[in-house]
Amino acid sequence: MLSKGIMRNGFTLIETVISILIIGIAFLGLVAVLTGVFTHATRDEVMSVTTMLAKGEMERVTGEGWAFLEGSGSYSGNFSNYSWQVIMSAVPVAIENDPYMANYKQAEVVVSNAMIGSVSLKTILTNN
Repeated sequence: MLSKGIMRNGFTLIETVISILIIGIAFLGLVAVLTGVFTHATRDEVMSVTTMLAKGEMERVTGEGWAFLEGSGSYSGNFSNYSWQVIMSAVPVAIENDPYMANYKQAEVVVSNAMIGSVSLKTILTNN
């Protein structure tokens, strides 16, 4: 019990525990937000790399043109967790009835990564 003439200085144990609890909850919320931001940033980076690798493969396919054959493989070095596949097929049904389309075929490039799945690009090649 406090006597009448003594002033109370400081915090009680309950006040201290409650303030630590409030600060801890705020800190956990901040950590959860930052973890989510970093996860999304990593996913966006992987998506950008996958798209750029698919564009590079498509450039290689279109550079070789009509003579390019189907194939698949994996990248090496920093991109060892990415794989690619090239699929050559007839032109889509919507344009194959055109008599001028006999000399065309469709090329599809698929680049895959375990984190995001795959990115697919398609184009039409000619032998002219």
